[in-house]
Amino acid sequence: MADLQARLALLEHEREIVRTLHAYGHAIDYGDEDGWVDCFAEDGMFDVRGRIQHFVRGREELRRFIVRHTRAPDAWHKHFMVEPLVVLEDGFATCSSYFTVLRDLDGVPVVGVFGRYLDRLVPEADGRWRFTERVAEVEVWRTDLPPLVAPAE
Repeated sequence: MADLQARLALLEHEREIVRTLHAYGHAIDYGDEDGWVDCFAEDGMFDVRGRIQHFVRGREELRRFIVRHTRAPDAWHKHFMVEPLVVLEDGFATCSSYFTVLRDLDGVPVVGVFGRYLDRLVPEADGRWRFTERVAEVEVWRTDLPPLVAPAE
C-alpha cells in the first residue's frame, strides 16, 4: 500500500507541476499579470538567453517585466510548451521542455520564436509548485516582428 501511495503522490506532484507550466502560457497571452507572477516563488528568477536577453528576479521585478509584455487583444500570440520532462528530487523538481510562440502577422499565424525551457520548481505551503528558476533558451527569433516586450523606461 505504501508503494501505491508513493506512486500516487508522484503523479499528483507531476500534475501540479504541469498545471504551473500551462498556467504560465495562458497568463502571459491574455495579460493575467497576477496569475503569471503567481507562477513564480517569491524570489523566483526568469532568465531569457540566446537571441534575446531578459533577466528578472523576485516578484517585484517579475511584475515590472510582465506589464510591458504584449497581450490580447492588442497583440495576438500563443505560448506553447510541449514535451515536459519532469524529474522530482528531494524537495524540488526540474523540468526541461520545448516552447514556441505563435504570433499574428497581418492575420496569418507565424512561428515567432522557439527554444527550450529549463525549470526548477518547488512546492509551496498552498500546494502549488512554483518556479524558482525559469530559463528560456531562445534558439530562433523572427526579427521582422515587433518585440513581445517593450523596453524598460
